[in-house]
Amino acid sequence: MLHPDHVSSELSAEERLLLDEEHARLERFLVDLRDTCENFSAQGDCFSCSRAQVATCQGRLNSFNYDFLDLVAAHFENEETIMLNSLKAADEDVYFICHRAEHARLMTEVKDLMRESAVLSRQGNPSEAIRNLERKVAEMFGDHAHVFDVPFLQITQGADAGR
Repeated sequence: MLHPDHVSSELSAEERLLLDEEHARLERFLVDLRDTCENFSAQGDCFSCSRAQVATCQGRLNSFNYDFLDLVAAHFENEETIMLNSLKAADEDVYFICHRAEHARLMTEVKDLMRESAVLSRQGNPSEAIRNLERKVAEMFGDHAHVFDVPFLQITQGADAGR
């Protein structure tokens, strides 16, 4: 697992709070996304829903896509700024370079997922789009947190960080 090479300072309470709040917003996004679809838990499709319900889900999914992109972009920018302030010679730190590259890769993947979910939604089955989006986002960001965020938080806040 990668770790930052040279930490110059611990995170301030404000920086830690910002990251914690943003991570919580990302988690709330997934809960809200699941709650959008009446068939989410049943693994059903939209054919049992009224046209009005399908249209509501399509509209919500569209809004979620834009809101999520904005949230992720802002979070990555904030996280990288905090890392730049916390790491000595961050631009030479292998961990930071890999973490920033992972953010760029995730943004590309998120944009691809948004396009994919829009296509599924337009085909009249937003429940499939919502389940697919929720599953892939949870997996991507769970993996990212485990590999990159938790080690950074642990090193900059002591052994109890990230728990």
